[in-house]
Amino acid sequence: MAEQSKHTIPITTSPFWACVRITRPWNVLMVGISMMLIRMAWIKPGSYKLLELDFLIPMIIMMLLAASGNVINDYFDVAEDLVNKPRRALVGRVVSRRTALLVHHFMVGAAMSMALAISINWRTPTPFVWSAVVAGLLWLYSPMFKRRFLRGNVIVSLIVGQLPLWCTLGAFNFSAWHEILHEPAGKGLVTYALLSLVITFLREVTKDLQDIVGDADSGYDTIPVRWGRERSVRFLKISHLCAWPMLISAGILASLQFNLGTESLIFLIPFLGATVQLFRKRIDSVSAWQKLTLGGGLAFLLFLV
Repeated sequence: MAEQSKHTIPITTSPFWACVRITRPWNVLMVGISMMLIRMAWIKPGSYKLLELDFLIPMIIMMLLAASGNVINDYFDVAEDLVNKPRRALVGRVVSRRTALLVHHFMVGAAMSMALAISINWRTPTPFVWSAVVAGLLWLYSPMFKRRFLRGNVIVSLIVGQLPLWCTLGAFNFSAWHEILHEPAGKGLVTYALLSLVITFLREVTKDLQDIVGDADSGYDTIPVRWGRERSVRFLKISHLCAWPMLISAGILASLQFNLGTESLIFLIPFLGATVQLFRKRIDSVSAWQKLTLGGGLAFLLFLV
């Protein structure tokens, strides 16, 4: 009983730090860092003016929306988090659900206000509408999309995949999008977005596999809940093997395009770790290796800056 209670004690008892933790600050920070690297590597190579408002405000908008999505996810997932990750289940225990909702509304309100301001300044509704769509999808993820087969995984993957394209806002006129996306740098940007989408999808399925008990109790129709553990693991194995040709091809093309050596394949090392651990059925570590693969993509961008 003592050992069991030890594993269910909240990781913090401070309401302030609990509010900070439910925003997932390290994940939000990585969103900002990835946007900065994408901006310097592909969109404005050689430019280090990261404090210019045309970039800084869109970056803050996406960071706020990412944080708000983490908060609202915890707001809706109180019951299943108590089962899947009891120590990190803070909403409803250390932080009231009302406080979590207020934090979410504040961040979304701030993000949408900034999006409206730049839409008015740039005389285009694109930033505001784009931000509103992302905020709406994040709000509906737990109560709607995750309860329907595959929809939740696809939504999260699309939200991650759109980040590189969002980084183009303010860099050039919208009328130039078609031309830029047909240039080598533009194609590289789209490829990076697609790879981020694919790896995120695999990671979301892996996380659902880890959370199968709590998700099943809450009525979520995830892949593991519907197919069961063994079939879901087979699906992940096949998906990882199918992803390898795409990842290797992208790495080789990047080497040729940017005159790089083997450093362009750096993101393949953690993905190999994820694949190996998956075939060893060590599911708990697969998600970490997949996250490192996304980190390897950021390391690749460092070689381009």
